[in-house]
Amino acid sequence: MGVHDYRCSVCGPPTSYTCGEKTGEECEEEGMGDDQAILDLFFFAEEDAPEDTGDFEQARGRARRTETRPYGYDWGDWEFVPSLNYRELLMGSGDETGVWCIEPYEEGVSDGSPVSLEIPPGERVWAVNYCPTCHPVFAEGKRSGDEPCLEYLRAIAENLGLDFEGVRTSADKPAFIEAVRAKVAQRRPLARG
Repeated sequence: MGVHDYRCSVCGPPTSYTCGEKTGEECEEEGMGDDQAILDLFFFAEEDAPEDTGDFEQARGRARRTETRPYGYDWGDWEFVPSLNYRELLMGSGDETGVWCIEPYEEGVSDGSPVSLEIPPGERVWAVNYCPTCHPVFAEGKRSGDEPCLEYLRAIAENLGLDFEGVRTSADKPAFIEAVRAKVAQRRPLARG
């Protein structure tokens, strides 16, 4: 894997860990990469679309509609399956946050692939990417019997710029997990009602 692999908006490059908390051993990184992703798609009128990732959290409420869809990921092509022209983004300005705008494909100009998602004229689509490990725990907020291990939470803290200093034991995890959920909620679709 290289610098062009996809980023989860929560944990960064998707990584799995061998958890040693129950046995008293250290948790260790097991592997990197995932060939699945879950994307929140935000469809904006072109004039209401955010200009950059820094504007996204404030602009998400202006989206005309949102969808959450599972995608595959082809690590060899650096591309979501079906295609979202992600390679063009990675070969250009890059994806630093797991939040990005789907760029149109231009024959002979783009390094990527044609976008398989139907985007109506006059609209721009922004994507918030989640790996399948982070989405159920942090985006959906489902409580599972097994909480993520400390090393995994440390990677999340580093990716999101959250303080991890006070998280040392399993007893410290719930408050940190709630802080991550609150951060992730700022990037989730707003409830309409």
